[in-house]
Amino acid sequence: MRVVVYRNEISHQWEKRNLLARWRAGAVTRDTVCDADFLLVTAARYHGTPATGSCPVCESDQLREVLWIHGDGLGRMSGTARSAAEIEEIVSTGRELRVHTVEVCPVCRWNHLLREVSASAT
Repeated sequence: MRVVVYRNEISHQWEKRNLLARWRAGAVTRDTVCDADFLLVTAARYHGTPATGSCPVCESDQLREVLWIHGDGLGRMSGTARSAAEIEEIVSTGRELRVHTVEVCPVCRWNHLLREVSASAT
C-alpha cells in the first residue's frame, strides 16, 4: 500500500489573521470576508470535516475544512472537493496534485485558504 506524502506546505495563516484584524477594525466589510459562493458552501456542508474551533466571524460551531485538489494531470477532477481517502486513491495511481485546505462557514459564508501542499505517493 502506498502512503501519501505531503510536502512543500504554504501556510496562509498570516493572511487570515491580517484579514480578520482589518475586519474587526472596520477597514474591511463583512461582505468582503463572507463571500463564499454556493459551490464552496455546498462542498463544506457535504464534503467538509469539522474544523477546530468556531467561525471567527459569526462564532458558529459549523466551521468546516474542505480539501480542494488541483493538478495538470487530473483532468475534470482538478478544482473539486475531495476527501482524504479520495486523495490517497488518486495519488496511488502515480499522479501528483496540490491540495488546498479551505476553511468555510456555511452559516455566514466566511472562507479562507488555510494552506496548500503537494501530495504524491511514496
